[in-house]
This record gives sequence, C-alpha cells and structure tokens, in this order.
Amino acid sequence: MRYAVILSVALTWGMFMPAHFWAQARGRKALSLTVKVVPTLAAVAFASLARGADAYSAWLLAGLCVCALADVMLGVRFEVGGALFFAGHLLYLTALSFNQAPSVWSAAVFAVAWAGLWAFSARYRDLMPRKRLMAGVMVYAMALAALLAMSVPAAFAAPSRRTVLAACGASLFVLSDVTLCHNLLRHKPALWQYFSLGAYYMAQLLLGLSAPLA
Repeated sequence: MRYAVILSVALTWGMFMPAHFWAQARGRKALSLTVKVVPTLAAVAFASLARGADAYSAWLLAGLCVCALADVMLGVRFEVGGALFFAGHLLYLTALSFNQAPSVWSAAVFAVAWAGLWAFSARYRDLMPRKRLMAGVMVYAMALAALLAMSVPAAFAAPSRRTVLAACGASLFVLSDVTLCHNLLRHKPALWQYFSLGAYYMAQLLLGLSAPLA
C-alpha cells in the first residue's frame, strides 16, 4: 500500500490540484468540481480497505463519503457544502469516540481550541458576505475544536498508528479550514489557496489511512 499512497499524494499535488485551479480560472465549473473530489475519493478508497472491520473504520468511512459530497456542494452552494462538512465532522467524532472515551485532557484541548477558533473567527466578522454566516461559522468551529479534542489526547494517551494518523489528520483539517477562511475573505492569490487545499487533502488521506490500522 505504500506505493499506492505515494502515487496518490503525487497525483493530488501534481495533477488534480493544478487541474482544479486551471479549470476554475477558466470558468469550467463542472471539470473543476470533478477533479476536486478525486483526492477525497482516494481517501475513501483507502478507508474502504478496512471493510468496516470495526466501528471506528465504519463511521470514519461514512464521514469521508459525506465530505466527498461536501467537496462538490461547496462549489455549488456554499452553505449546503458547509452543512455537509459539519455532518462529516459529526461522523468523524463518532468514529474517534471508539478510540478513547472523552477525558479531562479532551475537555482542556476543546476549551483551548474553541477559544482560539472563536478569537480567529471574530477577526473576520466584518468581512462575512452575509452576517448570518457568522453563526454558522461559530457552530462549525465548535465541531473543529471537538475534532481536535477527540483525536489529539488519544495520540498521547494511547499512541498507535491509528491514533497518531487520526490526530495528524484532524490537525491538518483544522489548519486547512483556518487558512481557507483567511484566503477567501482576504482574497489571497491562488498559490495560498493551493496550499490550503493541499492541507485538506492530506488531512483526508491521513484519516482514510487510519481506518485499516487497528
């Protein structure tokens, strides 16, 4: 599987991402959305290797499938895509609950992450195209904080390939969303968006790879 992972990463950064931005810049929306979802589907494929052997892998696979749909819908109707990503995070949280039950450390990580994400989001309140989006952003930020809370402590308390990959994937997911918010609202150039999207794909890949590893 090592070579399949290397090939997936190479194709993501060297072919699918450039193709997505090339099509997007030329207004070819259907092509842009089609190539955009392929790397996430690769993560789905890796997760499916577990064949739902345990509850973690089954719930994680469901989350990846929902996020793949969210990839497409985000470019069709942003609010719908965001709601689907929120649903995907809830499925991820359900999966992560089978790695380790919530603990004091989970609560501490959630509190710190939520405070940080709240402060970050508040800086962009006046840049929101629709003011009601801010409420949705804050709810979504809670899901991101919970994602960190349910993954990072487990990687330290019960380190394994699965828990470490899940923690890294969750952390990259938060990083990608934070940078995406900054890039979109500050109208940063395509290169900034390229690395934000790349972090997202690597997050999904790591989460997908954590499924077959008991």
